[in-house]
Amino acid sequence: MKRYCSLIILTILVILPFQGCIDFGDTFDIIDPVVRRANPYISKIVFDDPQLQSYALSILNQSLLSDREYIITMLYRHIIENFDYISDPDDEELIRAPQETIQINGGDCEDLSILLCSLLENLGIKTYLVLTESHAYCLAYNVNITHLKGYVEQELMDQVESDSGNTILQTHQTVFVLKKRQSWYYGGDGGNFQDSESFDYMNISYSYRSTRPLTFYIVPGQEEFQKYTDGKSFSYIESCSGEDEEIAEGISPYMQQHGGIILTNNNYRDATVSINLTFYFHPSFYKLFKNNTIQSYTLKNAECIVLEPTAGPYGYPGYDANVTGKKTAIDPVSKDYYYLQ
Repeated sequence: MKRYCSLIILTILVILPFQGCIDFGDTFDIIDPVVRRANPYISKIVFDDPQLQSYALSILNQSLLSDREYIITMLYRHIIENFDYISDPDDEELIRAPQETIQINGGDCEDLSILLCSLLENLGIKTYLVLTESHAYCLAYNVNITHLKGYVEQELMDQVESDSGNTILQTHQTVFVLKKRQSWYYGGDGGNFQDSESFDYMNISYSYRSTRPLTFYIVPGQEEFQKYTDGKSFSYIESCSGEDEEIAEGISPYMQQHGGIILTNNNYRDATVSINLTFYFHPSFYKLFKNNTIQSYTLKNAECIVLEPTAGPYGYPGYDANVTGKKTAIDPVSKDYYYLQ
């Protein structure tokens, strides 16, 4: 499955549903076509099961069990990271109970949505099951979207770091002796972020103190350092350079290459240098995600966040899978339903 992600700066998209709520008792299940169609799915949602509750709790940090948005994010991420998409056999509709989905470690969109609803319900978070003509996902009820965004951003950054093998923030702090008439370089090899699936650009925060005046440059990569030491023309960022500076600090503009810093001791005596560097890599969320919104619906005067369990490793609460067609959200307890627009 393709992986997508969205920029840390996420937009909130609130969609108001058409409230087609109809209160049906069990005797009307056969009469109402919406309830009749939903029954095989919502009947599999489990609300009070000690084993499912224990399973859900094992995923969470015990100190954050009162944090609703944390619970939603962690349970959702657990499913998209650890469960495979398993299609039903041809011409056969299998609807698995949550315990079956856990046992085989996978399922289709209905199975994973039923599992996610069950885990959330067992921790006291109300859900809706959303059905379209060919797809299913769920909603978590009464969510603080502003609070949720912090967890979404952190989870996406963790995923980028895992996939790229690089940390988004890389720091380097050291004290060293820079020999007389010598140069020093610290940074990357000049790799171009334009072709990266993980990062768009980077910038460098730098500060140093030296016992001797130094010359310094921020450069696009190690190749420029080699040109510099060979006495050839080289590229550097003019706003981040200086001569005869014992103290210097600043932040480079955004760079589309993995760059670094050059320090040169032009003195006839050694210099003791204390330097602090932070390399910040900006994730390619806009490039990797098809949609950069947190999508929610307002039901019963509360925000309900979309939980798409087949979005892949870069999915997040509020990820919009661009599902088309009529969307019907049904309360698995009351069987009230709403048409989402």
